[in-house]
Amino acid sequence: MLSQTTRRLLANLRQLTASKISNENRKKIGAVLQKLQETSIGRWYSLSSADAYIISFPKCGRTWLRLMIGRALQQKFQLSHPNINEKTLLLEPLAELGPNVPKIMVTHDDDPHWKKPEELELSKNKYKNVKIIFLARDPRDVVVSAYFEQKKRVSFWLEGLKKEPHLQAYKERIKAYDGDLSTFIYEEIGSLDSLIKFYNIWAENRHIPKDFLLIRYEDLHKNPHRELRKSFDFLGIKYQEEVIDEAVEYSSFDNMRKMETEGNAHPKLKATNPNDTDSYKTRKGKVGGFTEYFTEAEITYINNKINANLSDFYGYK
Repeated sequence: MLSQTTRRLLANLRQLTASKISNENRKKIGAVLQKLQETSIGRWYSLSSADAYIISFPKCGRTWLRLMIGRALQQKFQLSHPNINEKTLLLEPLAELGPNVPKIMVTHDDDPHWKKPEELELSKNKYKNVKIIFLARDPRDVVVSAYFEQKKRVSFWLEGLKKEPHLQAYKERIKAYDGDLSTFIYEEIGSLDSLIKFYNIWAENRHIPKDFLLIRYEDLHKNPHRELRKSFDFLGIKYQEEVIDEAVEYSSFDNMRKMETEGNAHPKLKATNPNDTDSYKTRKGKVGGFTEYFTEAEITYINNKINANLSDFYGYK
């Protein structure tokens, strides 16, 4: 782990260098750095330079949490940049804007949505020197949301995903889902079984990181102020209540939907079809919405799977 002093020196150096480089050269340097990040050296640096990671299975509310934390950091440290909305949503780049801003990486770790349960990594030793915020959500709601992601949104990122070096072994699987929700439940790749296995692996490895915090989507939905405070306490960041209040309001479902509709944040927060609400990143944002989509028999099947296989750690049985 890089020391905070080293981090501050690097941040100051980045700011000084950026002020003396033309936009054209800055883009070229950015492209080189992006390629470097995809190498083993780049991945090592990412892990060693990070203060914390936010990790989740897809469709657990990660965009919501990262925007909430990002906005609070932006307000606390009074950060500014021509593309501040984009950097706030991405979260990690905020560390470049101030020496005291923590570097928080965001990942779906091991890409479980493209893998069979038995293909998932069992060890999380690579995270032993970093703090982990693990975001979980009721598997029943995740399966519904994951289905719409695969059905309505994956095509938007298809070409880019297939070029990712870490996904080359699975690129034949990377395509828009062409089945229905009732079929998706039973899929071997990226559905209920992969989700349960992913949750269980992290429950078993939660003692590995430097520190570990579980945030549940349902708790975030019920009391976002409390969960944001909990996250900042975990990260060791002092805060003012007005910063918490403003960040929660800024990241509300209604405002995120507005940002997505207006397209002024980042392509990650963009509907693939403005006329189809199921193609939105901010699709519904509900707790327990799965009851609107599954039959009683499907709910029974899923409940039996969860009760028989999911770790008690998450409280979803």
